[in-house]
Amino acid sequence: MNKVEVELFSKQFDAFQFSTQFGAAIAGVQSGKTFMGSLWAGKKINEFPDKDGIIAAPTYKILQQSTLSKFFSNFPTLHKYYKESKGVIELPTGGNVYVRSADQPFGSEGITAWWEWLDEAGQMSRLAWTVYRSRIAMTGGQQLITTTPYALNWLYTDFYLPWQRKEDLNYSCFTWKSIENPHFPKDYFEAEKRRLSEEEFARRYCGEFTKMEGLVYDLPQEQIIPPTDKLNIRVVILGLDFDFHHPSAGVVIKVSSDNVFYITDEYYQSGKTQDELEDELKTLQRQTPYRQVYPDPAEPDRIAAMKKHGFYVKDVDKNVMLGIDKVRELIRKKQLFVFNTCKNTLDELNYYHYDAEKPKEEPVKEKDHLMDALRYALYNYSGRQVIPMTVQVGGIAKTYPQLGI
Repeated sequence: MNKVEVELFSKQFDAFQFSTQFGAAIAGVQSGKTFMGSLWAGKKINEFPDKDGIIAAPTYKILQQSTLSKFFSNFPTLHKYYKESKGVIELPTGGNVYVRSADQPFGSEGITAWWEWLDEAGQMSRLAWTVYRSRIAMTGGQQLITTTPYALNWLYTDFYLPWQRKEDLNYSCFTWKSIENPHFPKDYFEAEKRRLSEEEFARRYCGEFTKMEGLVYDLPQEQIIPPTDKLNIRVVILGLDFDFHHPSAGVVIKVSSDNVFYITDEYYQSGKTQDELEDELKTLQRQTPYRQVYPDPAEPDRIAAMKKHGFYVKDVDKNVMLGIDKVRELIRKKQLFVFNTCKNTLDELNYYHYDAEKPKEEPVKEKDHLMDALRYALYNYSGRQVIPMTVQVGGIAKTYPQLGI
């Protein structure tokens, strides 16, 4: 590579030279974090010219339009070695830089990496981060995250808080505001501060963790509880969302005798065939004996296979709005609790949101597999109430026996 000379401001430079195994630059938009990350990736290529590394972004679109665009603008001589169809930069020095989209996290399986740069990792799933971490396990290589905080997800609970509390000395975090980039216009920063809510401005332009705007569910902290076996359980059910490239997702819900719902276990795996999925669900059933299964009704062939192989599958009404209303009702009445070990479920609860431009429509369809599974189970187990109605012959008066009128 040709020699590249750039000037970094102080917080960029601190992040650029982090020394722990895992580092994260969590900063406002247009703050120079991706620019710094691309330079760091170039530095690692120089350090390990004949070894393999990984550059990843949450989606192919972000990867092409932002992450790789910035990388090749800093290192244009490497572009000719990029084999887009293979997803790799084949370095002339013998190493490879594998280029991956995190919406298919198992696409990096089999790679032994000496370094990783995860751009906008705050949009990645916990599963993706877990897979990427495993790729540097044998080498002890470094992983750099560059991102804006998007939600109170794994990046907050499993990275930022352990660093802040000094619980994991393998982590380093570096935060700064958009305005700390000398090139960011101050008048725009101030205009956005006036325009946006305090929480959204803090997240987007100050790099601070806040609750995402427009969350579908607002689960109080006191309804996130440690696991306990001191529950008077009446029945155990499973909500299930099918997929292959994206995770198939399941939530195990224990229903108490006083009609309180406890999410106690979860299933969250990608790339599973129907037979593999059923085998793993049977293993889960042996561990937590659920009986009724409420699956995505859009997959009749998979439902038929499950029925054939002994699963007690129930009919499901997929109504999104009514299902959301039922989940909200249970949260509001303090009839829904989540074990704090169900980390993927909690991540999705903290991300499942409405589009700010279309707040009256259905929630944004991303990172919602467990939310779908939860809705299938809770709405169809407890939400579809049928009230008997009789009409008097020759009259218009109606009676509703269950309502006492």
